[in-house]
Amino acid sequence: MMKNTKRIITILLFIVAFIVIYATPVFASAATSYTLTLNAKGEFVRTQDAYLPLRTTMELNLNKPEDMMFDDDGFLWIADTGNMRILKYDSVTNELLFELTYPEFLAPKGLYISSRGLYVADSAAKAVFRFDLDGTFIEKFERPDSLSFGETSFEPSKIAVDNRGNLYIYGEGVSNGIIQLSNIGEFLGFFTTNKIRLSVVQQFQKLILTPEQFDNLLARSPQTFSSIFIDDNSMVYTTTMSTYFNAVKKHNTQGGNIFKRMISFDDARDIYVDKEGIVYAGMQSGAIFVYDQTGDFIFYFGASNSDISSNQDISGVFQRLSSIAVRDDGVIFALDDAKSFLQSFEPTAYAKEIYRAINLYEDRLYQEAIDAWSEVLNLNQMSVIAHNNIAKSYLQLQDYESAMHHFELAGNRTGYSEASWEVRNLVIQSYLGIFIIALIFIYFSNLVLHKVDKKTGKVTQFTQPIKKSFDKPILRELSFMFKVMRKPIDSFEDLKHGHQGSFRATLILYVAIFITFIFFNTSKGFIYQYILVEDIDITALVLGFTAVTLLFVICNYLDTSINDGIGKLKQIFMMFVYALGPLFLALLLVTLLSHVLTYNEVFFLDFIMTFGTIWSFILIYLGISEIHEYSGKETIRSIFMSLLFAIIIVVVLIIIITMWQQLYLFLDAIIKELIRNVFN
Repeated sequence: MMKNTKRIITILLFIVAFIVIYATPVFASAATSYTLTLNAKGEFVRTQDAYLPLRTTMELNLNKPEDMMFDDDGFLWIADTGNMRILKYDSVTNELLFELTYPEFLAPKGLYISSRGLYVADSAAKAVFRFDLDGTFIEKFERPDSLSFGETSFEPSKIAVDNRGNLYIYGEGVSNGIIQLSNIGEFLGFFTTNKIRLSVVQQFQKLILTPEQFDNLLARSPQTFSSIFIDDNSMVYTTTMSTYFNAVKKHNTQGGNIFKRMISFDDARDIYVDKEGIVYAGMQSGAIFVYDQTGDFIFYFGASNSDISSNQDISGVFQRLSSIAVRDDGVIFALDDAKSFLQSFEPTAYAKEIYRAINLYEDRLYQEAIDAWSEVLNLNQMSVIAHNNIAKSYLQLQDYESAMHHFELAGNRTGYSEASWEVRNLVIQSYLGIFIIALIFIYFSNLVLHKVDKKTGKVTQFTQPIKKSFDKPILRELSFMFKVMRKPIDSFEDLKHGHQGSFRATLILYVAIFITFIFFNTSKGFIYQYILVEDIDITALVLGFTAVTLLFVICNYLDTSINDGIGKLKQIFMMFVYALGPLFLALLLVTLLSHVLTYNEVFFLDFIMTFGTIWSFILIYLGISEIHEYSGKETIRSIFMSLLFAIIIVVVLIIIITMWQQLYLFLDAIIKELIRNVFN
């Protein structure tokens, strides 16, 4: 009896535990340290964790902190905007060293540490203050009185200072660019500005309106910056919100952007550059993007707050990231001005190995860099940045074939083109002499054979059977394509009367053009094959080719049947296929040459395709005119109406297919409902 009682109690406890575990709601969120990078297709993919949340600091009692920066001693200075103070914080010992308050502080939003001291930008006070690092006030920079400054507002929000003491100020609402002041406060001008990007509608308006009308139509101002930073080499970096295009910039001395095609989100809030030149861009949503010295994207980590409740506090997740800073040991610190806390992230072995490899390459230790990147590949075999940098190192070591291999794995077509050019150059240098000797040998051999044949006729006797073996009707019918290309009017006249060409040869050519079209889209050289074969919808290619060609032929026949055209459907089809000869040769030639030519010769491929397409269009025009005995205007009208009919047929087919799908779904839902009600 006692055993049965214990067994019953055990079973009941198990049931209760099961109910508690599986019935209690669990609030889960995505890991806050996910790291994403780009694959060879340019898509974001998850990779090894580069950073992990280290510490969330709430003890500083911050209130809407806006900015921070490390000094040369490794202490972190924080602009605690809501409390109108500047803090000096030891991030290692988690100790507040001292706080700087000043009677004129109203909203200290930005700060910068340089050899000349601490600079504080206060938008509400409309001034920049300079202090010693012990907190002693030195001077105050107010609105410039220069005439060239005009009516521009002066509300400093972010500030950076170069090695000469010149101030670079981001002012709220200033679209003219970064305000640049000398070390004594003189206005030097606007350093740089964002370009105005026109929408499609605005571009059309600019095309049809006069400059005066366009300028008066809509007031357009460049987007304002969101942050500014200057590294140890006095290079200026900026971020811009509300744009995906060049949201992160590195500027030259003239203000131009050095970085090209930067990858980021559209809410870039802050930027920081460490001692090694690694660039960190903080997105307001919480993601932190990392780039190397040249602006190449490495990875980003962090999580957006959009998937969590506003009252949840999760380590590593921000409600609104406002600023980032990087300690000398690589630990990243980030501020949240909405929830007023300081969060730190510690780099993993994966991130440290990437940074070590980058530094080795920058130090021109290319073989050591290859070894370091190989260690990264041990952690992630498909790391695009590892393959790309290994390829660049091999390129510097003049191992071009290895560079090509890794550039291809990284999807870097520009680098692959450069390495391929070097390989081709070496091959040309190696075999150019042999090639020239072979040409000379062939030339003189031809002269000798020609003279021998004139005297003896032996060569002709030998070659005559070979020529006869190629003199087959099907070969003549296929080669008729070349006569169409050279003498289109006479050729189409012969085709119309059945003197040359044949339907069987036309079918063979049509299949050959189709196969060449498929190979053109799937088998070009890596440099020019922008879409991987596995991502190509072969079915769409097949249907698209047959639909475009056959629909045009059928629609042209339908149009000409009611507009006094005398051509038959078979003749139109044969004419159309033979007229595609130049395009067929262009597709074939471009596909073959794409495996040899680099980006330096892309003009030749573009020219071949354009020339072949135009030539084929001219032949189609002449063919329709000759087959139907149309005038020029009638031919143009026939082509236009054929295309229009083809479009109408495609639209009708799409509507029918869509309606059939909807009908199928409707009937399927009714049948399922009947089955459920009858049998249940």
